[in-house]
Amino acid sequence: MEKTEKILDREVAWRIFAHEFNRSNLFTSEGDERAPNYIVTPTGVKCNRLFIVGVVTEVENIGKENNLWRARVADPTGVFTVYAGQYQPEAAIFLSELQVPAYVAVVGKARKYEPEDGSVYISVRPEEINTANEKLRDRWVLDTAERTLERIKTIEKALSSGLSGNELKELLLKEITNPVLADGTARAIGHYKNLDKIIKELKNALIHALETVASERGVQEQPVENVEKPQDKPDERRFNEPPVEKAGQSVEEIKEPETEVEKEEIPEPKEIIAALIDKMDTGRGISYSSVVEAAQNAAINPESVESGIKELMAEGRCYEPRIGVLRKV
Repeated sequence: MEKTEKILDREVAWRIFAHEFNRSNLFTSEGDERAPNYIVTPTGVKCNRLFIVGVVTEVENIGKENNLWRARVADPTGVFTVYAGQYQPEAAIFLSELQVPAYVAVVGKARKYEPEDGSVYISVRPEEINTANEKLRDRWVLDTAERTLERIKTIEKALSSGLSGNELKELLLKEITNPVLADGTARAIGHYKNLDKIIKELKNALIHALETVASERGVQEQPVENVEKPQDKPDERRFNEPPVEKAGQSVEEIKEPETEVEKEEIPEPKEIIAALIDKMDTGRGISYSSVVEAAQNAAINPESVESGIKELMAEGRCYEPRIGVLRKV
């Protein structure tokens, strides 16, 4: 019975993107020293525990006397920093034996670290970490995007209401059934400056995450077929119909009507770079300079090459096993 009560009392493991998590700088604790500590995110999550799925792009033992493993786990919006040491022995062993890159699922505690210079760093201490796959990662991205959008809608409604204090809390309790999330949302609105700008950037990150999943699955918009044209416009043709030759007009003079479907979409520089890495990397990696040279030969300017590689690394689609070398995931 006691064990069941402890399970029920455990904090919720929230689904949060790295973009939002890494921009969180509101910290709170309730009760005595043993009470849980929370990181309050811009969308109002009072995060003590979180659930993430991503690609491990780097693992390093940074401990001097005792083993302390640091891993970078990338989702399509950014990178989580995960630490496992003597108090997380199973996770530490898992990371020490992991072959990078690899998909993983992590349930862990949100932690902050404040060195003497006054800076604050946040990370994840794993309670449980297991291997995953691309399908699970994609499912996590879709679920996390959906829940993040729900929180964004609540934040935007609260901001547009112009309310504050108890009136704002009453509004949030009507909009949100979870009182913990309602309290966190009120705290976030009171703490984060330029919250509308932060939310806008987060929306762009969500779009990018969904586009990444769609592009990796090869999902493309398909043209609508079998749609009848209005009968009162006899001069309009279905785009598949051949042009009609008029009297006195040669075949060479007849041109097909231009349509949006005929325009070939030009891929983003990042996607061109990803294709180059995929083609050039035979399994042992490829030098950074070779990728830059190949990208420039493909008419991509140096600035776009550098930013494109950084984006691919942040998304977990390539990684740097050692300085100056890139490998595809």
